[in-house]
Amino acid sequence: MTLAARSATPSRNDSIAVAGVALVADPDGALYWPEQSLFAVADLHLEKGSSFAARGQLLPPYDTAATLARLARLIARYAPRCVVALGDSFHDGGGAARLAREDRESLSALQRRRDWMWIAGNHDPDPVANIGGAFHAALAFGGLTFRHLPSGAA
Repeated sequence: MTLAARSATPSRNDSIAVAGVALVADPDGALYWPEQSLFAVADLHLEKGSSFAARGQLLPPYDTAATLARLARLIARYAPRCVVALGDSFHDGGGAARLAREDRESLSALQRRRDWMWIAGNHDPDPVANIGGAFHAALAFGGLTFRHLPSGAA
């Protein structure tokens, strides 16, 4: 996907409604709720390369830096007050511990001056220490519930 410059103002083609809530579905991989200044992303899989490398499968070692740079461009586009990372933010439970110093600093910079919510995913179900933000199994906010896995409820 490319990250061409786009306006933070939703167009008709970008707008969707979920449970009566107007959202912007950005084709670069994010959902924005203008009314709440809330930005949601899912399945970042940070440190996937290092996880695979530990098992002998070599991937380019810059996956985390590239994902964080892409996320930074999206956050700059929308300037949200709140970011919700909808699970599988890390590829496995040890991913946060393997973050390079530069990547940890990039993540910290993205979190500065905004609420950051981590939602548990199947790859990263447990809270992580020293990574910033707050951890939740699910997050109910303004008529929507943010979760990684479906609950089976209406």
